[in-house]
Amino acid sequence: NKAMSDFFPAIPIGILLSFTIGPVFFTILETSISKGIKAAIFVDIGVAISDVVFFTIAYLSTNSLLSSIKENPSWYLLGGVLLFFYAGISLINTKQEKDTTTTLSSDKKESPNLFSLALKGFLLNIINFSVLFFWVGVIIVFGPKFEMSEYKIIVFFSLILSTYLLVDLCKIYLARQLKSKLTKKVIKKIKLGVNFFILICGVFLIARGVV
Repeated sequence: NKAMSDFFPAIPIGILLSFTIGPVFFTILETSISKGIKAAIFVDIGVAISDVVFFTIAYLSTNSLLSSIKENPSWYLLGGVLLFFYAGISLINTKQEKDTTTTLSSDKKESPNLFSLALKGFLLNIINFSVLFFWVGVIIVFGPKFEMSEYKIIVFFSLILSTYLLVDLCKIYLARQLKSKLTKKVIKKIKLGVNFFILICGVFLIARGVV
């Protein structure tokens, strides 16, 4: 069935999106280990909402937006500065945490602020403008195959996002299984590594905006 085969590429694209190594990838895994599956899922929901925003922008203004970002590198500079400050503040907060040799499984369970976790995922992804180019690329490549049919493009996007979320759920679950084997000290090192990586991403975007 040709109609079905046209939508099939959405599955590998969703898998690719889930395993794209970046700030969001590491943040979701770290959140799953340190705060639990539910917390990580809400971070992921925030990321998914930002993808919906990016996809909508890409669909409505593909050509004009592409030229705007290419001609105005300050978009990258802004994103880089935001990432830099986010990571910097997180690094300071993480370093101030007290080390302990107790395992995470012995911690008292705290109720995380689910809204703030979703907002964290949203903001962390929305300031990464490379995600916008990803969705623009998807529309440019696959839009003509669907004769730019709004319905078909939305279905294609929905399949990509559904695959992405499903794969992420598996990642979150598997990461959580490591919890009983990890101490707070190890988690602190993971957090430092995550935020340092985000800091590097911020510096890279700033450099791209300046050059």
